[in-house]
Amino acid sequence: MPQPTDPREPRLTADDKKLSDSILEGREREKRFRAESEKRQAELAAQEQHQRDRQARHEAEARRIDDEMRARLFLRVMQTREEAKPQVEVPPVPLSTERQDAELEAEQAAGRRALEKYARRNETAAAARDQEKSR
Repeated sequence: MPQPTDPREPRLTADDKKLSDSILEGREREKRFRAESEKRQAELAAQEQHQRDRQARHEAEARRIDDEMRARLFLRVMQTREEAKPQVEVPPVPLSTERQDAELEAEQAAGRRALEKYARRNETAAAARDQEKSR
């Protein structure tokens, strides 16, 4: 008769053939309970592994979304910084042409000459008044 390999199972002896049916049925029940227990433990381990895998997938998805959000925010910050930098000033478009600038310069020169003329005239008049007062 083959001997059981599980150390928890009792070894069958010649006396076991004389055991009552209730003892044999108890041993069969014990084997069945042990098998059901092992099956239940395997099912629980599979369920726990499934939960761990599911949680790992959710965490990976959350990290991916977080990374995308960080990238978008970083891009917005960089764009804001670029916009905040002083822009290269474009030289203003002149409101007048070269000919108009030359005419303006000529008019201003004529005005300066007229002012000098009037200033000299006033100086000579003031000098003449001073001479008459000193007399």
